[in-house]
Parts: sequence; C-alpha cells; structure tokens
Amino acid sequence: MAGWTKAQYDEAYSFRVERYLKGALVGSIPGIHRPEVRINYHAYSMRPIMVARWQKILPILAPAITPADFVLIIGAGFGWGVRALRQQLGCAAIGTDISTYVQAEKGNDDSAEISAAITAVGLDPTTGRGLEVLIAVRTPGARAQELVLDEDLATQGSRNRVRNALGDNPTFICWEDIVDDDMTDQDILDMIAPILSAAAKKFFIYKPTANRSAQQLATLTGQRVVTTGDSELVIP
Repeated sequence: MAGWTKAQYDEAYSFRVERYLKGALVGSIPGIHRPEVRINYHAYSMRPIMVARWQKILPILAPAITPADFVLIIGAGFGWGVRALRQQLGCAAIGTDISTYVQAEKGNDDSAEISAAITAVGLDPTTGRGLEVLIAVRTPGARAQELVLDEDLATQGSRNRVRNALGDNPTFICWEDIVDDDMTDQDILDMIAPILSAAAKKFFIYKPTANRSAQQLATLTGQRVVTTGDSELVIP
C-alpha cells in the first residue's frame, strides 16, 4: 500500500498562521483584504499538536510506555510524533513511512513550501510582511529530525532493518493516523499483518469518521485504539 502523497497531506492539514504572529491580523488593517497565509503539514503547526497529543496519550496507556521501551511508530510522516514521545520519555523510538513525499523531503528544510504559501496570498517572501511570516514559520534544517525509515515491513529484510535501527525488537508498535476511509477492512488487516514482534503491545492513533468508529477499528484489528482529540482508549 502506497503512502500518502503531498496532495493528501495538504488536504488533511491546513492551518491559518498569521493570527498567531506578531502584528495586526488580516482584515484589521484598513484597505488590506486578502486571505490569511495557510500552511499544511509543517513543523510550526504539527509539533505542538504532537506534544499535546502524547501528553494526553501516555497517562492512559496500560501497560505504560517507559524509558526502557523500544517504540516503532508506523506512518510517522516527518517524525514529529517520534520526537514528542522521545522528548517526553527518553525511550528508544523511530518511525517508518513509505510516502514518497515524506522520503523525498525529509532531509530538506521547509522554506520553499512556506514561501509558496506566502506568495499564494499576494505577499513577497523576501520582504515586508511576507518575510516576517517566513522567518516566523519556517523551520531551519531537515524536516525530519528523527529517524523515519522507508520500510513497509512486508519482507524479513525490511523487518530486520527496522529492528537494527531501533536497537531491538519493538516493545510497542503504534500506527499513527494511518487509517482513513479510503482503506477497506482488508487493506487494514493486510497492513498490520507483518508485525515485527508478537509480544509487542500495539495500538492505533485514529480520528474516527462517520464510516468507521474507533470501536469498529478496535474490533476489526483486535488492537487498542486511541482516538484523537479527547484521547479516549478503546479496548476491543
């Protein structure tokens, strides 16, 4: 199963950012009427979300993840959830993601995409308000600052590479925001089949939809499901 494209990330994530920056908001300046700068899947907006998410998730997991655990996050994107988990617990954690977009961009910074978003609303990212937004929102350095492997776990070689990178068999496996309504039940079962360790504790982080509730996902997979938002834990 292929990972998400950039278009899918852009559709799933969209954040208005100028309201959080220093200076007057769009619409409050006489004579200026333009859309607010929006960004998509970028560290500026996603890192705080991931930090808050793991702060809510960790207290409800039983058994709990400890600093001694080895955690694999599947569908990790640029690894901001991996970073949030490692910073809060200090445990060994890595991600995997087979998105060609993620793998192509994980070593780059996000200046080009942020600049394009600024240009799209009629600002110049090299001067004035456009430059202010760029400086405030961009993240210097690689977009992925944690290890995110291009591994699908479908072969023994792929599983061995993940084990070697993690340092051991995972004691926890988390599927992060990887299930959506485009996936059939069989797609989901096929995705979770090549597990690395039968002894690992497993759970999904999932945003329920009208088509598939958290309980339905838990029943289908036999795994725990943590719903985003209120971080409710569903046990099959």
